[in-house]
Amino acid sequence: MSMRWLTAVLVVLGLSACTPSEFAEPPEVVLVSMVPVDVSLMEQRLAVTLRVRNPNNVPMSVDGMRFSIDINGKGFAKGSSDKAVTVPRLGEAELEGTAHVSTTDLVRQVLSAPSAQGLAYRMSGTLFLAGMAGRSAGFETNGDFDFASALGGAGKRN
Repeated sequence: MSMRWLTAVLVVLGLSACTPSEFAEPPEVVLVSMVPVDVSLMEQRLAVTLRVRNPNNVPMSVDGMRFSIDINGKGFAKGSSDKAVTVPRLGEAELEGTAHVSTTDLVRQVLSAPSAQGLAYRMSGTLFLAGMAGRSAGFETNGDFDFASALGGAGKRN
């Protein structure tokens, strides 16, 4: 191997290690609101707003996501978004999506809830990064959710 070739390989590897897809810290995603938009006998469709926080020193361009939400340890809703947003470096942005929940799961959650406030939730999913040839960033969040206020569009405690 020539020294010039080895130097070129090291430069390329060094530059690829600095691409925006290689974030030092994963994004933080929190649930802001869930608002019913379509109700049927078998399924409910919810407009979901998520806040994406970027703890990194480079902007994060997101062009879609998928997620699932568990409430009180039980599966509740699954959703996705094809919206694009750029989360500024060390900043945050809101991303809207649509989630689906079966009527059975919704009734089960309402009947098993000890109160309308402080429901424990777990949300996990994937943010798809724009222009990164299939690159993505996973996320997982746990928190308490004021379910009654959020369904009215108010918000989440975190």
